[in-house]
Formats: sequence, structure tokens, C-alpha cells
Amino acid sequence: MNQVNLVGRVAREPELRKTSTGKSYMFLTLAVGYWDRREQKEKADFITVTLWTKDAERCRSLVKGSLVRITGRISSGSFKKDGKTEYRTEVVAEEIDFLAKPKSAVEGKGA
Repeated sequence: MNQVNLVGRVAREPELRKTSTGKSYMFLTLAVGYWDRREQKEKADFITVTLWTKDAERCRSLVKGSLVRITGRISSGSFKKDGKTEYRTEVVAEEIDFLAKPKSAVEGKGA
């Protein structure tokens, strides 16, 4: 079964785009933390997530630092760029839940 569940923070400002046929899509870079036992410290993987149509439109309000939960599937493929074959692996989102605003927005309200 190809299913991925991730919880992480949006690592850079997302941008809603449209295909040539008008279909909405968005790429997110999601920072997902994990504990590195060898180095005894927390690290993060940065994972590309693609959202389509209604989910992409619904995510207009996301900003860098937003905490989200994504359920989706891994997708991989290749394309030609400057005569070379490039490979891409990403998560295609099937569900997204907004969990928290960026830490700076939350901290700024009580000050």
C-alpha cells in the first residue's frame, strides 16, 4: 500500500499556481522533524508535497511555519532538463489538516 502520513511545518511560502487548462495546484516544502540517534539531536527532512484542485485552493492561507498533517501517496517520475534526465520524488496530498499557526504568530499575540 502506498500511503504516507506526515506532520510538519511549511518550510517556505507556498504559491498557488494554475496549469495551462486552469487546474489549481500548489507545491509545499514540509519540514518533518526526527531524532538522530547517532548525533543525539533533532533534525528535519524537507519533503516536497503537491496539492491539487480544492486542496490547493483551500491552502491559500498557509504561510511559512504553519503546522499541518498530510496524508497522501509517494509519486516518482522523471523529466528532461537541459538534455539531462532529472528524477523527482514527492508526496501527492490526498488530505490536509491545519494544526497550528506559525510559532511567531502565536507568540506575538500574547506579548
